[in-house]
Amino acid sequence: MTSRREFIGSSAAVAALAASGVRLDAAPSGRQPGQRWDEACRWMKLSLAYFHAGGVKGRPERVAMARQMGVLGGVGGGGRNVAETRRDYEDAGLEWTVLEGVNLTRAQLGVDGRDEDIARFIDLIRDCAAVGQRIICYNWMPAVNWARSDTARVDRGGSLVTAFDIEKANTERTEYGDRFTHDDLWKNMEYFLRAVVPEAEKNDVHLALHPDDPPVARLRGIPRIITSIEALIRVTQIYPSKHNGLTFCQGSIASQGPDVDMPAAIRWFGERGLIHFVHFRDVRGTPTNFVEAWHDDGQNDMYSAMKAYHDVGYRGPIRPDHVPTVAGLEENTFPGYNNLGALFAVGYIKGLMEAVMKA
Repeated sequence: MTSRREFIGSSAAVAALAASGVRLDAAPSGRQPGQRWDEACRWMKLSLAYFHAGGVKGRPERVAMARQMGVLGGVGGGGRNVAETRRDYEDAGLEWTVLEGVNLTRAQLGVDGRDEDIARFIDLIRDCAAVGQRIICYNWMPAVNWARSDTARVDRGGSLVTAFDIEKANTERTEYGDRFTHDDLWKNMEYFLRAVVPEAEKNDVHLALHPDDPPVARLRGIPRIITSIEALIRVTQIYPSKHNGLTFCQGSIASQGPDVDMPAAIRWFGERGLIHFVHFRDVRGTPTNFVEAWHDDGQNDMYSAMKAYHDVGYRGPIRPDHVPTVAGLEENTFPGYNNLGALFAVGYIKGLMEAVMKA
């Protein structure tokens, strides 16, 4: 234990050092002189999603919360006029960081209308470039897309989370039955990328493929191919380009199994400039049976993941993705996207961002 005399002596030494002009914060903090910590810690573009109730205009309470938290990025806009969407975000005092939400079922399955889907996607790339939108998040999950068997599973303290159990979710086939194979989807992916990536390069728009969620081999008869790190690497090698990259969804990748080395995967893709967007969340479970956990209660080392983003120089958009509903304080109106869980997630993410910046 430090004695009173030792404390007084050390205090005098510190005062003498300060008077001499010697800097006391020897460890680099990353903060510029006069810069607020909140600003210094924004080394990624922290964003919230605005998918429901008509987009950003339909969630004024979410916009107000986001601005008070200093979360000035917004994600959404799929299926809407790009120029109007841009104006909506600007009017709300937000930056539209990512266009997310694109329907490509015909292109994914290679059925009639595939080329029309691709032409529409190319038009979307050009429209985004015209308004300065540089990131499009898309996926390769035809017909079923994102799927959960439960949107109100009771979790920590009575909170409500989303969950997936393949025994409950795989009960009926889509209209396409079992007619498609995994090889079909890979061939369709290559056809798509060879058509759209050159346009993305020409217009400086980055395509960010989201992994399959859940990462199961088939769901309701439809094959799923983006279910592993190896599959993500394969996509980037079909048409090698910085404009053919990923949405690094940690929850989807964590769901692939306990052997996934999340920080190593972040470093592999990040060092190659292939991560264009991050979904920062966690899960507990297996590919066929999992829950979406609170950000501090999953199976991954979230600090190590955040440090990996920082170390590889990733400075793009990040959003909490799916969050719990705080039972008793809010309704489960938008499972995964209610406000109080997002409030917790943003605080957790900001804390990690500051911690790795100061490390």
